[in-house]
Amino acid sequence: MRLRDQIVRVRAPLIGGSYGNQDRDWGNAQPGVEYPADVQPVSSTEDVVNQQQTVTRWRLFLGPDADLLATDRVVWDGATYEVDGDVERWKRRGRLRHLQAVLMRVEQGV
Repeated sequence: MRLRDQIVRVRAPLIGGSYGNQDRDWGNAQPGVEYPADVQPVSSTEDVVNQQQTVTRWRLFLGPDADLLATDRVVWDGATYEVDGDVERWKRRGRLRHLQAVLMRVEQGV
């Protein structure tokens, strides 16, 4: 797999939230960690009737040494994306080969 793109993983610490829950504190997110990656388009939808928003999704491929969680954010090509769903860990013969995740960006008022 050729990883020709570069992404920055951003992770926020957990803080005490309402009702005893923990929330991510994006105002105090840790400095980003760079990883080589491959980013491919998945879909883009637009809702101009009800919410005036555009939702764009990309498929992210990372090497097996990348540290990415479903709660992280990813900066790529000047935009910040959320990880949509679980990070998929692909194995072959019991050995981790690569990671995959879907990135999502919602733009309001587009």
